[in-house]
Amino acid sequence: MSTMRYFSFVVIMLGVGALTLFSCAKWKDPAPITDPRLTNPYCNDPDAVNYNRGFPGKPDNSICFYPTDLFKGVYLFKDSVYRDTLFISADSFYLTIEPQQNSHTKMLVSGMCRGGDPLIMTAGASFIATLDTTIGDTTTLNLGQFLCRSADTIAGTITKPVTDTNIQFPTLLINFKVASDTGVTTHIGKAKKQ
Repeated sequence: MSTMRYFSFVVIMLGVGALTLFSCAKWKDPAPITDPRLTNPYCNDPDAVNYNRGFPGKPDNSICFYPTDLFKGVYLFKDSVYRDTLFISADSFYLTIEPQQNSHTKMLVSGMCRGGDPLIMTAGASFIATLDTTIGDTTTLNLGQFLCRSADTIAGTITKPVTDTNIQFPTLLINFKVASDTGVTTHIGKAKKQ
């Protein structure tokens, strides 16, 4: 009887071993096919604002638009200046926003200072552009970049509201903080594309 059990045990183990060998066969992918129904174009550039919108479909990067495209143009900025919560003054002037050469995210903003250097900003796919920090380190109280003179430092954002559907003349929301030797002021306002 023990010989019979030994023989059954060997047969079962050989069967389990054979099943294990055949179940570990390497998977082979089927040949790819092109679905003729997927004809709508979509942007396939991860730097673009509209990356993968319209997917699945046919990749077509000619329909891509980038963060700097959301902001570029000439705008009339209606600026309100506050110190803490106290209104100080109001002014209107033109801002020119243009993409930095060979970049989809860096842009230059001119018009805050007459004859001054343009401000450098980084635009994101989230419809917000932030002033770059070009001066200061972890020990500096007011990070940002020089504004009109070396005593003035500016930091802040420009936002394009997602709900603004006016493509030809969009409005931007501007919020800048200026630190100078006379104190800190906040510049808040709207800029309408001209």
